[in-house]
Amino acid sequence: MKTSALRVGFPIGAVFFGSLVGPSMISGIYSKVYLVPYGTWAFVFMFSFPLISGAIIGFSAELARREHVYDYNSFSKALYGKASIVCTPLMEIYMLMAQILTLGAVMSMGGTFMQQIAGWEPIFGSLFLGLLCLTLVLKGAGLIRGASSVMCVILAVGFGLLAGYAAWDHRDALANIVSTGYMLPEADLGNGIYMAILFGFSGACNGMVLCALMQKVQTKVHAVSVGFWCFLLTLLVLTLEVLVILPYIPEVMASDVPTMYIIQTFLVEKLPWLPGLYFFVMFFALVTSGVPAYQAMIARVAKLLPKQGVLSRPLVQRIGIGLVFLGVVLAIAQLGLTTIVSRGYSALGFVGILLIALPTCVLMPIKWVRQARSAAQAPNQEEVNS
Repeated sequence: MKTSALRVGFPIGAVFFGSLVGPSMISGIYSKVYLVPYGTWAFVFMFSFPLISGAIIGFSAELARREHVYDYNSFSKALYGKASIVCTPLMEIYMLMAQILTLGAVMSMGGTFMQQIAGWEPIFGSLFLGLLCLTLVLKGAGLIRGASSVMCVILAVGFGLLAGYAAWDHRDALANIVSTGYMLPEADLGNGIYMAILFGFSGACNGMVLCALMQKVQTKVHAVSVGFWCFLLTLLVLTLEVLVILPYIPEVMASDVPTMYIIQTFLVEKLPWLPGLYFFVMFFALVTSGVPAYQAMIARVAKLLPKQGVLSRPLVQRIGIGLVFLGVVLAIAQLGLTTIVSRGYSALGFVGILLIALPTCVLMPIKWVRQARSAAQAPNQEEVNS
């Protein structure tokens, strides 16, 4: 008996949704950089990431189904074919840079976070969070993995309630922005379209990452369902983010962590407990996002180290690689969250178009069409020969 498309697609979409509902999303930085500067156009631009990501993941699900590839290396070989000897190392570098940027964003937010609650200089807050994540990678990663699913639910529910209250509190401002088509004076609509497209492609690697969950994708309908649920759930969370930030422009644009700014400036008098709850949830969001990024980064580099000697020991590898990248990521964190997201993620999007989206969504379908034509012509050729 075939499994229904809903039962195949929704769990994968939920995992993708969970990977997005982290500190960068809850902070409101995506919305600040790519969406709300353009006013009501934010409700159009917010479709770019869900549409592009959903399409790439849907085609990736179809590739996994056709080629029976459910791990990163096998997927890469099937995607690039003879060119995998060149493209796979490039993909490794791309994935490593994505993890570095993710951790850089987490540590940058950690610096702001510790400055707000303890008065620390941002660099010391970033260093504290980086060392905490590295320590948990060495000792307590299992606990973090177990807590991640629970924290994802808490983040999603809490963010939904926050979005509803923030939009209601400034409903007149939101209605005025929507009715007048207001956008920031310095905003350029053409550049906004370009940036929104790059934002959409910044998550291009997720289809390859999610291939480990695609064993139950057995039909084209299943693959479409995977892409659809990734699209729908991602659109939901981006809609919430826009509703949180949009009513508070232009004032909120001055902050690297817009949601925190809104809570502390506009909502704290009405809900005095809200900053404490936000800080509590954000702290765990930072940790549960930072630890997997650190793990993925260490795992990739560890494959390049010798198989014998001191450097072959897992603990030595984790400590050595972790400390080296701690310095790299700490330097990136000092660029500021807005710079990391606007420039770093846009660069990921540009490379993702060429390295992932083009082969996954264009070259592979062309290959499948040719294979189908060849299969259809084969019986006719046999009849002619007979």
